[in-house]
Amino acid sequence: MASKEVESTGRQVDEYLYEPPSVSSIQDLKDMYNQLKDTILVSIDFECVDHLSFASYYERLSEVGMAWYDPRDHRSPSRKFTVEKALPKIRSVHCIMRKYKNFTADSCFVHQTVEAKSHKAMPYSCYFAKSYFCNREKAMAIITNKMKWLSTRRLSRKETAAGKKRKVIVLYWDARLETSVFREAGVDITAHGAEQWDFQLLRLFHMRFRRPRNKAEEMLYSLGVSLASASSDFGSKGFAWHNATNDCWATVAGLLQILSMAHQPLKWKRWLEEEKSDDEWEMILWDNNSKERRAGTDLEALDMSWLDARKFKRNAALSPPPEKWPKDSSGQRNSKRYEVDDCICALEYGEIT
Repeated sequence: MASKEVESTGRQVDEYLYEPPSVSSIQDLKDMYNQLKDTILVSIDFECVDHLSFASYYERLSEVGMAWYDPRDHRSPSRKFTVEKALPKIRSVHCIMRKYKNFTADSCFVHQTVEAKSHKAMPYSCYFAKSYFCNREKAMAIITNKMKWLSTRRLSRKETAAGKKRKVIVLYWDARLETSVFREAGVDITAHGAEQWDFQLLRLFHMRFRRPRNKAEEMLYSLGVSLASASSDFGSKGFAWHNATNDCWATVAGLLQILSMAHQPLKWKRWLEEEKSDDEWEMILWDNNSKERRAGTDLEALDMSWLDARKFKRNAALSPPPEKWPKDSSGQRNSKRYEVDDCICALEYGEIT
């Protein structure tokens, strides 16, 4: 059967944002693989502080993460694609906003009174890039310059002479935060021809989890994104989600895992369609504290034995000591519980240096 031509995008969500192409069969997946096999895949993710609920996302911006994969980084791009060979080729950057560098899961006083909710952002847990401090304007400039650079990266002489640009697709997981920040910052991610996908809207995820929207960590874990095979130097707490760059890397890795199934139909069937016995369902529902059944079986953890823990340790060492933790309006540092509405961060009054 001849491969059909896949449209470059799915349904348009807003002026510049699209759903990914609809994929509901192995043939659709092969078509998407052929469409993307020479495409640079980028993911961008932001994190925000939570103590300024009245402020815009851009004003609350605390982390900027970016990761990208270029298939032309392989010495022999014509050889058969495997996700194991692709993962070490993902490159990343990680910026922590200097203004909010002292806000962490340990130091944040805002969520101490909010049961069943905690400070999720983990700025000092980046695995894949050296974290560094900057202001939000510098972070936006880094994103803009990277996008410009990627659009002309590894062009052949013939492509350069013809004035061509690389095809670049930017992935978000629920793009509302990121697109809001870009609008306020005056940044046009599509300026150099990039296309934007809200990756959460990929139809495959709806088929797999039977829900219109899914948590990134749940979906990506099902695709094998895990530190299970990484060095013990990373500790035993599992993958650190809600670090902007970790989330970006995982998003790109998740799409690469999906694309790899185009050549592995049994993996596709196992992840998406495999039936379970009633006993298996009972265990899954118990383990995930879930009331919903879902199709398929989680894939084995991706090989992460190549990941070096030195960046992670270096970044973790940047975490502020208790004497640098932010104070609430009464001058206390996370020593007792406070009502969220009464919290006024001392940072706004210049009490934190």
